[in-house]
Amino acid sequence: MRTKNLTINWKSLALVFAGGTLGTLLRFSFDINLGSLFSVAAVNILGSIIIGWLNSDPRVSRVGRRQFWAIGFSGGFTTMSGVALLTASGIAAPLSAGQPISLGLFGYVFGIFAASLLGYWGAHALGQRLTGNNAAVSHDVEEVTE
Repeated sequence: MRTKNLTINWKSLALVFAGGTLGTLLRFSFDINLGSLFSVAAVNILGSIIIGWLNSDPRVSRVGRRQFWAIGFSGGFTTMSGVALLTASGIAAPLSAGQPISLGLFGYVFGIFAASLLGYWGAHALGQRLTGNNAAVSHDVEEVTE
């Protein structure tokens, strides 16, 4: 299978899997040490900062590095399902119990999204400034593996 910017092969799958494994293990350690509620916020905000930096760093523009760090590691480290669970538990559980919906939980989830976006933009801008990489990262260049 081939898309415009990515060739799916065993090397690509291995890089994404290895990065995802590392990211997931690190997220799990956050969960154990910080507790579920705080770790969801921490990993998503920190993960967004990492992705922002990676997207501005020309050293990560090669396809293999991008697959390992940006797709695998960052994808395994961040947890959109954790945010979805927080949101769903704040709606479904109270409604089924006949209780009001928690506005504090919605504020918490909104805060995660806002801080994640600000973290991404800030890290991307800082990365561009420090690396001198003012051009957008090109995803049209394919890595030669021959």
